[in-house]
Amino acid sequence: MKTLLVCAGGFSTTMMMESMKKVVKESKSLEESDYPMEAIGVDKLERYINDYDVILVGPQLSHKYDFIKGEAEKVDKPTVLLTSDIYGSMDGATVMKQALVAYRKNQAMKTQ
Repeated sequence: MKTLLVCAGGFSTTMMMESMKKVVKESKSLEESDYPMEAIGVDKLERYINDYDVILVGPQLSHKYDFIKGEAEKVDKPTVLLTSDIYGSMDGATVMKQALVAYRKNQAMKTQ
């Protein structure tokens, strides 16, 4: 599952991405090579969106979430708007779970 994290400039999502990578690395059931991630600023979304399986959006972009979600839906990519609480605490485990749930729901919809 390739995960794209999007925020205003890509800086805070880079910290979240590192927290998520740590969760994957420390997991006994997840293989690092199966979970590539990248953090970008929203201005690069159009360039990267097709290359990823799930799009995670930082809470500072909540005002642009409908637009981002619309762009993602055009290319059949699930999106998750991260909450300020989870994002602020850099809870990589919870964000990883949210990404996996969104990805699996999207995959299940494709097989119906």
